[in-house]
Amino acid sequence: MSQTENALAILLVEDNPRHSELIRDELEVEIPNAHVKIAEDVATARDLLAKGTFQTVILDFQLPDGDGLELLRELKQANRPEPVVFVTTSTSAEIAVEAMKIGAEDYLIKEEGYVSILPFVVREVLDRVRLRTERVSLEQRLERAERLASLHTLMAGMAHNINNPLTTVRTFLELLPARYATDAEFRTSYYELVMNEVQRIKELIGSMMQAVAIPADVSDTPWQAAELISEIEAHLHGSLQQKGIHLDRQIPADLPALRVSREAIKQAMIILIDNAIAFSPEGARVALKAHREERTARPHVVIEVVDEGPGVPPDQRKKIFDPFYTTRPGGIGMGLFVAHCVARAQGGSIDVGSRLPRGATFALSLPAA
Repeated sequence: MSQTENALAILLVEDNPRHSELIRDELEVEIPNAHVKIAEDVATARDLLAKGTFQTVILDFQLPDGDGLELLRELKQANRPEPVVFVTTSTSAEIAVEAMKIGAEDYLIKEEGYVSILPFVVREVLDRVRLRTERVSLEQRLERAERLASLHTLMAGMAHNINNPLTTVRTFLELLPARYATDAEFRTSYYELVMNEVQRIKELIGSMMQAVAIPADVSDTPWQAAELISEIEAHLHGSLQQKGIHLDRQIPADLPALRVSREAIKQAMIILIDNAIAFSPEGARVALKAHREERTARPHVVIEVVDEGPGVPPDQRKKIFDPFYTTRPGGIGMGLFVAHCVARAQGGSIDVGSRLPRGATFALSLPAA
């Protein structure tokens, strides 16, 4: 399809030669850089679309070898980028509604004067698509900026959490030649301190590896949330018994199956439940609940971890997912960060809320199979 460099390629699918010529004239007058290709039937339109892309498609409903809805469905199923302006008669207004449901950007009824209105509808559609594209670009740039800021926080936190233990290790090594033989307390207490600091570095590196090595692949077979919860309960049995915490499971059997990475979600759930155990008092109850939630694109399964701890103040609800931010005694602030990364990698999310009079609810939302 030969076009000038700045030409606005428009495909007009219209079987009435008189209407198509009038529409092309109007478009080229009102939109000076418009370059209109005319297809008188579905077959010709398919052929032109196979040869290239257009900035927009003006699509009539009634065509000699099919109808516009059929072609519109094909365009949407093929994820074609062209916005579609659907044109139909006043007696078929419900067809225009169906076209909008399928994915038409706008529609126009064939009535007196519609030819002169059509260029303005096309221009509005093009402006709408341009603004939408610019918004997506801005959102992507903002997301990149947020990732860079998170990376800066992550690197600064790593430097701090590794340098401090290394300072202890270095001090021990510097004092070792002079004090090892004569100072028994030094040999025992400082040695234990160094080993603890080395273990801290090991745990930190392990947490970082979890954050950067998150499986994003789907499970080979669909799986049920209830089955995974049973596995996790067995894994955390010792921690639950140690604090006398009862795990209350409220997982319906008829939840939609999941196809996200089972091991990744297991990792995230262990973190969330372990966090609930840590903040709940001895003898408390930790509830695991799940429900189906309808979303625009597809249904989701929401798994909630509900504890009886102090709760999460509103000003901390975003910070707790940042790396190295923690209110847990002895914690390094990587657990919830890793869980958050896992959820996002699987196309889901984690939200936190508070309960009354006390406690917190962490909700892991995952797209159903």
